[in-house]
Amino acid sequence: NIKIPPGINAGKKLRLAGKGLPGIQGGTAGDLYLNIGILPHPIFARDGNDIYVEKSLNFSQAALGTTIDVPTLDGSTKRIKIPAGTQNNTKIRMKGYGVPNLKGSSRGDQYVKIMVDIPRKLSEYQAELIKKLALEGL
Repeated sequence: NIKIPPGINAGKKLRLAGKGLPGIQGGTAGDLYLNIGILPHPIFARDGNDIYVEKSLNFSQAALGTTIDVPTLDGSTKRIKIPAGTQNNTKIRMKGYGVPNLKGSSRGDQYVKIMVDIPRKLSEYQAELIKKLALEGL
């Protein structure tokens, strides 16, 4: 069993002294080096110590504002407020919810990327409402 330090980056090497092949003619064992690779996650994307997650909102939520629950690395969720008028591709920072720093006690940040969903099909009533909004300048 090997303890992998939290916050380690892909491409780093871990050295396990004396855990390699035995030396020639009874010499001491060599070192074992582990090359660290990190698999992609289905929800989170990592950039250094920062974590990114995408959340979709419908048009009315983005225009009027709302609150949403966002998953975090520790498995819990955090409720954040989305301000009225939020635009597509807006990033909202959650300070200290990222990956732990390998050499310190600080953590990176988590960013929530807001994706505004535009409906592909509208009912007749919805289309009429949007036409009325268009007449009002929206």
